[in-house]
Amino acid sequence: MDKYGIKNITEEVLNYEYDVHYREVALKLKTIKDKDECNKYRKTEQQKLSNTIDVKIDFEELKNHLMDLLLDEDSAKFLWILYSKYSGEENYIDKLSNILKLENNVIRGGTNTYKMNGWMAHTLYVYQIANYNIPNNKELTNFNGRADIKNHIGELHSLYKKLDRDLIFVLRVFTLIHDIGVIEEVKLHPEIGVRYVDKCIDELGITDEMLKKYNIGMNLKDLNQILKVFVRHHILITMLSTEGSDSYVEDCYRDLMSNLPDVKNIKELNPIILFIFAYGDIIGVDEKLMDQAKFNRVKEGFNFFEAVAQNRAPKRDKEKVAIERICDTVGKITYEELSNNFNAILQKNNIDKYDFIEDMYNIKFMRFAGPLMKTVNNVELTIRIYAETFDIIKNIDSKDEIKNYTIIFVPDKHEDEFARHFNNGNFFECAEKMKVEKCETFEFKNVRIELDKNNPEKLVQIRIV
Repeated sequence: MDKYGIKNITEEVLNYEYDVHYREVALKLKTIKDKDECNKYRKTEQQKLSNTIDVKIDFEELKNHLMDLLLDEDSAKFLWILYSKYSGEENYIDKLSNILKLENNVIRGGTNTYKMNGWMAHTLYVYQIANYNIPNNKELTNFNGRADIKNHIGELHSLYKKLDRDLIFVLRVFTLIHDIGVIEEVKLHPEIGVRYVDKCIDELGITDEMLKKYNIGMNLKDLNQILKVFVRHHILITMLSTEGSDSYVEDCYRDLMSNLPDVKNIKELNPIILFIFAYGDIIGVDEKLMDQAKFNRVKEGFNFFEAVAQNRAPKRDKEKVAIERICDTVGKITYEELSNNFNAILQKNNIDKYDFIEDMYNIKFMRFAGPLMKTVNNVELTIRIYAETFDIIKNIDSKDEIKNYTIIFVPDKHEDEFARHFNNGNFFECAEKMKVEKCETFEFKNVRIELDKNNPEKLVQIRIV
């Protein structure tokens, strides 16, 4: 079969389980501690797979038919082929877009699995889930037939059927470019990514003329604006009961709605697009992050968005939200388990329950808490870290201001380094000294805590230096 400039596509190549392959490679990469050895193994595996994919690619024909490819029901399979087939040092996704090439040069480990191959492996797995598995109600191989995942896919499939051809196209392009901001900085990649949308879409050859030719019911300006809004807010639906407070998520979603152009039914159906995307985005980090409890929390975000859109934002139980936020960031503990042990943990560590619940419910946003606390892998220690950070804010600013603070665990160092300084007590010593001296910046034994209370965007930044 020849399609879109890709010649000699066999059934074996088309239906190869690329998701299984890239997971296996990533898990092996995680066991290699030496960076040079890691890079060597990655390149060796890239070349081995490329050599087995016996296709020829006419690059000019590919560029001319990229819209056809993106609209094809098997677009995920074709993109995996392009990503896995190399010409020299570049794969064919690299050749299509320099921005996507730069994205793939970013490697992440820790809780991330697929990004060990290069960031685009994560992106294409998200793309596959959102644009192949869910549309076809097809189970995910890497879950080995788990019934809960089959049920999730089925439920999302029912929602997917509400999207028309134009919104399906939006979903496909969005999933392909959602993480482009990492080419500049991982920490702020949703916001940074907005700046690269126009250029990335141009590199992919999507123009007003192409949209008209393929009967897409929106112009380039509106498409790019939708993509910018989604890229900026692509982690928003997973923030509820995780890293973002209810009031912060509500404000952000109202901002999202106000910035969407009035085309098609995007304002009505965007929660479906964001829900489908978020499900894939979580699994595209690692399958172990998705279970029934996580699905329920993401679904609650979907329901929350729909309620806000109808001006009926729900008021939720503060203790339940506080416990859910801890469960989600820590992982490997259910709501029921933590709920049963919650009082005992607080009492053991002399943490006032009422104050902690209020603080945990009200803290505006916690960046990178999820990947970090999953590495820490200790729910009691996580609660102590959060309580100590809240105390810093209350001591140096005030309790009433907690709702305006973002806590950032700055990811300059590997999560293991943070975990070491949490476990050996250095973080707590640094925090205590900072509170005693009432200073806004304090550094102690490689832990640096910075509190900025004078800007509208109030911050506590915790670093390992």
